Order: sequence, then structure tokens, then C-alpha cells
Amino acid sequence: MVAKKQSPFPYTCLGVLFAIACIYQIYAIRYSFPSYLHIEAVEWPLVPTYTHDQPLAQFVDPSAAQEGVKENDVLVAVNGKPFTGLAVFGEAMRLAKPGNTISLTVRTPGEGAPRTVSVPLTQRRSPPHLVAAIPLLFIKFVMPLFCLLLGGWVVAARPRDVSAWLLFFILQFFSVTAGAGTESWGPIVRDIAQVYRVTLLTAWPIFMLLFGLYFPEPFPKGETRYWDWSKRILIPILVVLGVATVMQSVGEIENFSTVVGLSRLLYRISKVTFVLSFLATGCFFAATASKLGSAVTPDAKRRLRLLYWGTTISMAPACILFVTQAIKGGGYVEKIFPEWFVLSALVLMLFFPVTLAYVIVVHRALDVRVVIRQGLQYTLATRGVRVLQVVLTVIIISTAVTLMNNRDLSNAHRLTTIAVMIAAIVWLRKGAHALRAWIDRRFFRDAYNSEQILASLGDEVRTIVETRPLLERVAGKIVESLHVPRVAVFLPQGGFYRPAYALGYDAPPPSEFRDSATTIERLRKEPEPARVYLDDEKSWVNTELSQEERQNLAALCPQLLLPLSVKDKLLGLISLGEKRSEEPYTSTDLRLLKSVASQTALALSNAQLSAVIAEEVARREKLNREIEIAREVQERLFPQRLPEIAGLRYFGHCRTALGVGGDYYDFLPLPDGKLGVALGDVSGKGIAAALTMATLQACLRADAMRAGDDLAALIARVNNMVYDASTEDRYATLFYAQFDPATRRLTYVNAGHCPPILLRGAEAGHSVERLDKAGGTVVGLVPDAAYEQAQIDLGAGDLLVIYTDGFSEAMSPKLEEWGETRLLEAVKSCDGLPAKEAISKIMQAADAFASGAPQSDDMTLVILRAV
Repeated sequence: MVAKKQSPFPYTCLGVLFAIACIYQIYAIRYSFPSYLHIEAVEWPLVPTYTHDQPLAQFVDPSAAQEGVKENDVLVAVNGKPFTGLAVFGEAMRLAKPGNTISLTVRTPGEGAPRTVSVPLTQRRSPPHLVAAIPLLFIKFVMPLFCLLLGGWVVAARPRDVSAWLLFFILQFFSVTAGAGTESWGPIVRDIAQVYRVTLLTAWPIFMLLFGLYFPEPFPKGETRYWDWSKRILIPILVVLGVATVMQSVGEIENFSTVVGLSRLLYRISKVTFVLSFLATGCFFAATASKLGSAVTPDAKRRLRLLYWGTTISMAPACILFVTQAIKGGGYVEKIFPEWFVLSALVLMLFFPVTLAYVIVVHRALDVRVVIRQGLQYTLATRGVRVLQVVLTVIIISTAVTLMNNRDLSNAHRLTTIAVMIAAIVWLRKGAHALRAWIDRRFFRDAYNSEQILASLGDEVRTIVETRPLLERVAGKIVESLHVPRVAVFLPQGGFYRPAYALGYDAPPPSEFRDSATTIERLRKEPEPARVYLDDEKSWVNTELSQEERQNLAALCPQLLLPLSVKDKLLGLISLGEKRSEEPYTSTDLRLLKSVASQTALALSNAQLSAVIAEEVARREKLNREIEIAREVQERLFPQRLPEIAGLRYFGHCRTALGVGGDYYDFLPLPDGKLGVALGDVSGKGIAAALTMATLQACLRADAMRAGDDLAALIARVNNMVYDASTEDRYATLFYAQFDPATRRLTYVNAGHCPPILLRGAEAGHSVERLDKAGGTVVGLVPDAAYEQAQIDLGAGDLLVIYTDGFSEAMSPKLEEWGETRLLEAVKSCDGLPAKEAISKIMQAADAFASGAPQSDDMTLVILRAV
């Protein structure tokens, strides 16, 4: 599988930021150590500041004090130029040479008019004594360079890790804490440098807060809600204050008047700003302490303990400095505390990045050591093979040329030498390729690309819908990318989680876990990768598991258990053994494996769902075949032949809503040439209604031949037989009639059915009648029900329409019923039509009204035409 190509965007951003940081450090070093670099630069006679709406002279040098400049004098002009911004003084310092003088116009608050003094300028010199120089070199050179390289290295190794980028910005804070005289760096450069420096200084609490939340691992999902307030409230406020501070600092360099209002506002809320910044920074320590308290693995506890205590100790003296400074209303800490204490606190504060480096590099919190080491090994090894291949090729060619120049060799020998040379070069090329492939495996090049491999696997498993290929692919790729020799996948089966697929075991793993096992319950409640430390007495394996379950788990030799969960359901687990490299599973490994496990669990759920769907489809196909057979059987229950009856033409048709239905019609040839006509509607639909319909038909046919003219008694007997043969919720409406061709008389019983419509012929004026004079309740609902019969004579041209309520209740797309009124209109339009054609016309009228809307009931129609 080809690894995904990484986006160049993170590296581009890193390159730009690294270049800006390098340029800043070059300028800062030139400013701080000009004598070491043999640069002509003058000693600043004072440090200009902008405080309480006034530019003040602070840290006045003895040379300036000798000329009359006092501490906190107001600066009015420099070399005759009005002091409108800090850059006025900075430019004068940048252009001055040792031996020159600078003209300062100052005014002492509470005294008279301004006065002008000339201060001689001398070459700036670094501390002459090594003891005094070491702290400054450490603060202004060694530590900034260390922070820059460490931050850039970590981001280069983990460009898509949020923690790596946060670490980069936190470390850059320590590279800009010391003042570097940015106002003397020249036009444009000074503004860019000031924006860079002040942005890092003001944003540091934000980066610290986020770093505490995400490093070395983010909080579990259930705990993030406790820290949401810090991100939703503190960060937006600090961002706004930071932007305002950057604007103020740039304005003070260029022109005080442009930021007078902003400076006053920021001064008034300076204590609030300090409290918020202090609170955001404190969140880092609180979050780290919280993670330390909830950490369960020795690796995590060790890293967090080192991080917490190392950063706390390094920041405690600086915290005292800054809190005291805030209480006293600002100003420089050098004016509040002795210089040795300030210098010691700053030096100790710089052990903060040293602690981070120790946790990251030595204790592998971000796994950069392994990544860099393997990448370097791979590069050196593969290029070494290429060099060796070139050297051996040169030796072969040189040897062949030497032999070719031997005059004692015959032409045959020369040709043989050429052939051997070509064969040797080809063999060497193939051997070098095989050697590079072996080195690729030996030095874990795949582990170097494990992030790309596992990320691609997460996308790939979504398309696999069969369980076995899915497990093979996932286990194989985990082995390939992380070089884990033993992997076992467990899936639920019969109340146990049993091995479904395994790699690296001599025999199938004997381990299995009950569904109620402590291990399973732990993975079900906390669907996070669980580290297994069998040799740690305080590990959950030794404190929570029974002896039997611990031995069962030990048989797998696992180092990590990876749950396959979808929502709250544990679909399986993966047991991962120790890596071949003997490196522990890092936070990056866990993040990638969690992503793979999430995708695998989803694919496994889809595979199971696909299997269930396949079974359901097969079951439905079987059911459809059975329904089709039932429909064919039911079709055979309807009349297949229409007996010839004198004076009567008739026809019937049934259209079921489902494959089979509960409507029933029948034509029975009776003694003396009579005809029995039946139409019933069984309650319900589907197979159950069809069975009741078959029972009704059997009962009616069995008794109709001997019923004679007593139809009421016939229907009473049918009612009792259907009642005995069906459940309480099964019944049927029934219209049964007998036609006597000798008398043209129709005798009938209506057992709760829709009253048939009789459309008289032309002789009767096409009048309409309803056959609703006699009958009784539905059949099969109550035993021993009584029924009445009635009779009517049919004249030539009369049309009798017997129907089920599927016609009158036919629905349109607007959910409007067809109704008996429309049915009657359709019947009237059939005057003079034969019975079969009349049925077709009524059916067409009903279908036209329905306009394709699905119907919920069977539709059955029987028509008798007297001739």
C-alpha cells in the first residue's frame, strides 16, 4: 500500500516561523553581545519607557547621571528631535559611534523648564568576568538557541500534532523574555520584531492553558466539560487583550500620541489582565495535576510527575517576582528585588523548557526520539548500500578493463570476460535492491511511516463488509506498521469473547473471556486502549482481576488491549503484544490505533449488519416464494369454470392488496339447475386471512348442496363451523344467494356484508335498489347466531353488483375515499354491458380515482346480468 503523501503546509508554516525566530535571535545576539562579535555599538545611557502617559528615563547609567539625568526624568527630545516615540532614542543609539555624544532634553517632574545635557557614549562591553558572563550567556544565547532548536525539531518530527505546535510557541516565549532593544533595530524591522516578541509574551498563558489540556494526551471525553470554561471564557478575553497590547507596544515605538487612550485603558485593567493571565497559566498546572491523579499506567504517571514537579519548581520563584510586581502596580522587577534574586529566578525559570525537553526526549512523551533515530538509520543505511554498490561496480569494471588489456587473452576469453562483467553488474544491482529491502524491514521504515499506514487503513476498512477479510487486513496492517509480532482479535460468541483471528501464535490462543469478565467490563465502560502491566503490582491487571482471569490474560502476552466499540456496545477487542523494537506504545500509537479501532468497529458492525440483511433477504425471498405458492393455491380456490345458467350471465374478479388476501367469491352449481353465489370478506389481510377464507369456502361448499331453500339455516351452520375453526379475532362478512332460473327468483342472506346494488333494466326505469332487507351478524364471531333470508325477482336487463368494501374505501393520493356514491355512478354507466365488461369498467373507474395510490384492502366484485 502506498503511504499517503503529507501536506507541505505544516512544514511551510514551520519554515516561515523558524526563519522569523532565527532572524530575531540574530538581531538579539548582535544587540546583547556586540563586543564578542566585534561590532561597534554604544552603551545605552538609560532605558526609555512610556509610563503613565509620559516617556521616562529609567535605569540611568552613571555617565548620564553625572551629566544631570535623574531616574524617572521625562524625556523631551533626543539630539534636538522631539521624543515622540521610543524609536527616536533607538535610532539615535543605532547610528551613534563610540566616542560620540548624545544630546538629551529632560525635565524632572515637579521642577521648572526642561534642560539639555550632553552624555558621552562608550563602546558597549560584555561582562569581563566569566562568572558574570555565564548567566547572561545562558539567558540570552544558550537558552534561546536551545528552545528554538528543540521546538523546531519536535514540530518537524510531528507536524500534525497539536501538542508539538503548542510546545514550539511555549519554547519561543523563553527565547524572547530578555529585552533586546528592538526599538534600535531600524525602520520596519523594529515593528516586526516588536509584534513577534509581544505576541509571544502575551499569548504564552493561552499556549500554556492549551498545552495543559492536550499534553501529553488530551483529557478523556467525559472530563473535557470541566475545562470547557477555560477555553470558552479565558482564551477569547486574552486574545483581545493580547491584540490590544501588541497595538500599544508598536504605537509606543513609533508615536506615543496614537495609543494614548489605549495605553490608559490597558493600564487601568492591568491587574485584571495579570489575574487572567495568571489564571490561564495556572490551568496548565491544574490540568497536569488532574491528569497525574487519574493516570493509571506507570509510563503516564512518570511523565506527568516529572512534568508537574519540574515545571512547578522552575516557575515558583518567577511567580513570586511577577505577583509582587503586579501588587506593587507594575514597573521593573529589578527595582523591587535584588539583582541576584531576579537573575536567579530568571535562570531557574529557564529550566522549564529543560524539563519539557527531558520529558519529551528521554521519556518519549511525543515519540520524537524514535522517529528521528529510525529516519537517520534508514537514510544512512540505504545510502551506504548505494555507495557500496557504486564502489563494487567500479571495481568490477576496472578488473574487466585490466583483463581486456591483457594481450595474452584470446578473443573468446575477452568475450567471456565481458559477459561475466555484465552478469556481475546485474547480479550486484539485484543484490543491492534486496539488501535495501532487508534494511527497510530491519530498521522499521514502515514504523517511520506508521502514521500514514494506519491512517490509510482507517479509510480502507470502511469498504470491507466481510468479517474474516476485515480482521485479516486490520491485524496484518498493525503488524506491518508497528511491528507487533503477536496480534489476536476476539469477537463475542455464545456468551464469551473468543479468538476470531490471530497472528504470531504457534497455535490458536487458548484464552477466552466471559461476557461478564472484569476485563470485558472495563473495556465496555471505558472504551479506551488499556495498557497491560503484568509485572506491576499496582496495575489494574493485578489489583482487579481474579487469578484465573489474570492467567487467562497472561497467556496472550499482551501489552495493549484495544476495544472495538460502537456507541456503548463492545463488538470485540484486539490484543497487541510487545513491539519488536521493545519501544512502549506511545501516545501517537494510541491515537492512531484508536482511530483504526473506531473504523474497524464500524466496519465490523456493518459486516454484521450485512450478514443479518443477507439472512433477512434470504428469508424474505423464501417467504415471497411461499406467498407466491399460497397465491397460486388461493387462485385455484376461486371458480375455474362458470356453469351455464339459463337467463343469467355472471362473472367475478378478486384483486388482493397483498400476495394473498381474505376476500372470497364463489359460484356453486346446485341441484335443479340452481346457482349459488357467495361473496365474503375475512377480517385482516395476508396469510391468516387467506386461511380463514379457505375455511369459509370449505364450510359453505360442504353444506350448500343439501341446504335446499333454507339459506338462513345454512348460514347459521356455516357461522358455527367457522367459529369453531378460527380464533376469536377472526370473522367474515358474507353475502350468499341462490338463483332459480325456473322462477328467475334470487333468495339471499346478508351476514354483515355491504348491501349489493341492483340496477333495474329499462322496463323498471333503471331504478336502483339495495339488498339489505334480511340477514344477520358476521359469521365466525359469535356462536349460534340467527339469520334471516329474503328474496327478489330479476327481470330482463337487471344488473346485480356484489362488492367488498375495498371498492367503496379505495383511497386517492389525497387520502379521499371513492365512496358508494362514485361506485353507484360507475355501476349506472355499465347499463347494457355484459357482466365481464361491467367488472372491467368499474375496476377502471376505481383505478382512475386512486391514480396509482397503494390500496390497503382487497377489492372483489361479482356481477349478475339477467337476460
